[in-house]
Amino acid sequence: MSTVTQAAQGQRSTVRRDIRALTGLRLVAAAWVVLFHFRSLLTPYLDEMPFVRPVIDGGWIGVELFFVLSGFVIALSYLDEVGRRPTPAVVGRFLWNRIARVWPAWAVVTVAMGAWIWVVRASGRDANVLAPHPDADLLTLARQLTMTQMWGRDDLLAASYVLPGWSISAEWLAYLAFPVLAVLLRPLRRLHPVVNLALAHAALLPLVLVAYRTGPLDWTQDWVLRIACGFTAGILLALGVRDLRRTDRVESWAHRVAWAAPVAVVLLSVWARWRGAGNPAVDFHGVAIVAFPALISALALTDRGPARWLSRPGVVHGGKVSYCLYLVHFVVLDVLLTVVWQSPQTRFVVSPKLLLLAPVAMAVSFGLSVGLHRLVEQPCQRLLVRLPERATWSRAGSVPPRRVSRRVHGLALGHGARAGRPRMSDVATARLHLGPVVPPRDTTAAR
Repeated sequence: MSTVTQAAQGQRSTVRRDIRALTGLRLVAAAWVVLFHFRSLLTPYLDEMPFVRPVIDGGWIGVELFFVLSGFVIALSYLDEVGRRPTPAVVGRFLWNRIARVWPAWAVVTVAMGAWIWVVRASGRDANVLAPHPDADLLTLARQLTMTQMWGRDDLLAASYVLPGWSISAEWLAYLAFPVLAVLLRPLRRLHPVVNLALAHAALLPLVLVAYRTGPLDWTQDWVLRIACGFTAGILLALGVRDLRRTDRVESWAHRVAWAAPVAVVLLSVWARWRGAGNPAVDFHGVAIVAFPALISALALTDRGPARWLSRPGVVHGGKVSYCLYLVHFVVLDVLLTVVWQSPQTRFVVSPKLLLLAPVAMAVSFGLSVGLHRLVEQPCQRLLVRLPERATWSRAGSVPPRRVSRRVHGLALGHGARAGRPRMSDVATARLHLGPVVPPRDTTAAR
């Protein structure tokens, strides 16, 4: 990937259409959540790594990282189009693209997990070994499949067949709110980019202050506040980053921040574990989310340092699979522990056999995620995205194009960023039903 194009003096550079480092960052966020959920089975390994254990214990804030990433990349792709003319057709196209992105994999995992819960309970066994689950009836299944299971609820537990599914329901609410946010926040593009970057950090302050003062556990927090702060911070971050002039000085600062932000997350995690003093009723790791806007903006503005590693092909591919990994890993863990811990006498006992099974279960999770990504997520997304196009061509009495690049809608992310590399010819071909991939740029006039 080439470096960011430098604009002529007095002009602004063009936003990169392929921020590969942010796709790689999705893999880091997903792996962070996976390790957090598996941490009780990895205790003997983690106890030997004093600086790693505090970071793993705070892995639940990987969800906040996903929220900020989601708002950031969706704003880059849709803010101008939706915020400038939020007509029913424009809003409908945006929401349909989001459904095409997140729903197919979610539907498959939800139906599979719902069937598992029903079978376990029908056999007279306990399906709530690892976490409580809702009823496996048709009404509950309908709420799961419409991604509305969290609406009207305060408690994350017993809300979803797949425990991390609460964030999918939260994301869907954010997508529905995005047209309103786009209209309200788009005028802020007239502010200096540094001001918008500062506002992005300020948007996370409610979460940071709550985490600092009370140390709430992951599942006890207000999920509406989490998605509202994270998603809004991502939008404000996009407003600041896209209008920054890409000078050598900006790139140099971004390179430094790209190193400093992860170090800050590690140090804040160590501090959170120290302050918690082993008390299982408190968790102060949420303070570390204050570094997320700086990290994302830095990775978007430099190709050096951590951005270079995150842009490697293997890491980028992992980032593309990260949404499926986020969904699948807890299913594998839930099924494994439901089988192993079915007897009350052995429940919550981490045996040597279970310690050996933990790495295998994580490897199986990644393998299933790759299969879900290739067999369900990608083909279903392409199919659903093409439906409006085919309907438009059918009404016009014309023959639709045989193929639209699968990568055109790459920057429009689901639970996080899905980076692609659209060519301008692809954009022109698919603009009818996808809308602009990135905000149109005018290098001579301020917006």
